[in-house]
Amino acid sequence: MKLKSTVIIIIGLFIFLGGCSDTVAPKIQDKNPEEASMNFDMNNVKPFLQHISPLIDSGFSKKEITQVQEKIEKMKPDDEYEVGKFDIVYQDKKTQLIINAFMDSPDAPDIYIFTTPDLANKIQDEMIKFADELEADN
Repeated sequence: MKLKSTVIIIIGLFIFLGGCSDTVAPKIQDKNPEEASMNFDMNNVKPFLQHISPLIDSGFSKKEITQVQEKIEKMKPDDEYEVGKFDIVYQDKKTQLIINAFMDSPDAPDIYIFTTPDLANKIQDEMIKFADELEADN
């Protein structure tokens, strides 16, 4: 009788916990990425991406920045698509950095960066500072 009760408890726990599964660490921990966005002059995209690169532990360096810049430079007016999707490490956690661009007008893309809420907020803050610095220089 004791064995039967133990088996029933084990089966109940098995069902309650969702059955058996292969344990694979999730690649992306953020199910709800947030957006940081701004319109740039073409010649300011790469400097801005270089400016935010130090915020990211790894996965977004010169190579990835050059890749994004080259894709954006090939865009025609009214083109809109993903120009980069990178597996990055931010604050010791794996996540993604997704960059979309919309060529609003020739040589002036709108850049949309999707990532963790914390990093997206920091990038948005840097976008504002970057725009303020450009305006002060003019």
